[in-house]
Amino acid sequence: MVRYLASLFVLLLLAGCASVPKPGLLQPAGESSAQELCRKYNIECRWDSVSQTITMVYMDKTIKALVGSDMVVIGKNRIALSASVYRKRGAVIFPPDFERAVFGPAVVPQEDYVKGAQSGRLKKVVIDAGHGGKDPGAIGVAGLKEKDVVLDIARRVKKGFEAAGVVVVMTRDSEDFITLADRTSIASQPDVDLFVSIHANANKSRGVNGIEVYYAGALNRDDRSEDQRLANQKKICSLYNMRSDIPDLRAITSDMLYAYKRAFSPGLSEAVARGLAREVPRQNRGSKPERFFVLRNTLIPAVLVEVGFVTNPKEASLLKDNDFRQRLAEAITKSVLRFVYVSGF
Repeated sequence: MVRYLASLFVLLLLAGCASVPKPGLLQPAGESSAQELCRKYNIECRWDSVSQTITMVYMDKTIKALVGSDMVVIGKNRIALSASVYRKRGAVIFPPDFERAVFGPAVVPQEDYVKGAQSGRLKKVVIDAGHGGKDPGAIGVAGLKEKDVVLDIARRVKKGFEAAGVVVVMTRDSEDFITLADRTSIASQPDVDLFVSIHANANKSRGVNGIEVYYAGALNRDDRSEDQRLANQKKICSLYNMRSDIPDLRAITSDMLYAYKRAFSPGLSEAVARGLAREVPRQNRGSKPERFFVLRNTLIPAVLVEVGFVTNPKEASLLKDNDFRQRLAEAITKSVLRFVYVSGF
């Protein structure tokens, strides 16, 4: 108990910003170095040589481990490991059960993600392939069209969710042009849990690359009175058999839904951004709030995924590749299911 209290005191009060030690040349089977895990999960890691603590930030959780201790602190909780964390040739080494105990659902089999989805409230997802028809979206290297790339990826994501027992509605599953208003209207159903919009990025600089994921920020006054938003509010009320002729009731219902949306969307966005960067892998440009039409006018948790830059030669080449598209689709699906599993969505 004394050792635990001393370790916990150091973990909670001391912090550092030095680089993570390099891994040693050899380590027992099943053990992992801090550097390996930080790279694998694409997470922020900080090493404090004074307190001998390693700090990681993963899916909004702060993880602290102390060299010489068999305890790890995750937020306000503590977990006992099978052995103590130790250093070898400058590396911080974790025992074999550290990865599963700490990262949990990040390493469980795919069937457990499915169980997580089915045991939660993830029943129906709207997948939105951006652009289409007369709107090609961004046009990149060698004439690569965003609308073609994202439709193929969206179809693959659909198959992934259906394999997990989730019902999928596509805003478009062909070359047809679908207006932004219609996309949000499709998502305005009482039994839809998530809206995932898939796009490809572009930039004047051909060197810009990486993955970005966006979620809706706070609404301003104009957003609240936007025609499509009001139409979606009215539709939701009618589908819930609520009186749609009472503006205050519609507004209250909409505000409650949007508050729920804002509670989950940032975490979902972060989970997808990190999951894609880790699984593909590509540069993680982060999870960011934005006022895109389909984000601010949907009333359910929603994210917009930019899978890469069609204007970057290397990423354009990757985005043409069927295997890469499949890996992107699987990463999106897995990241969403993982978030459901972890968050109790």
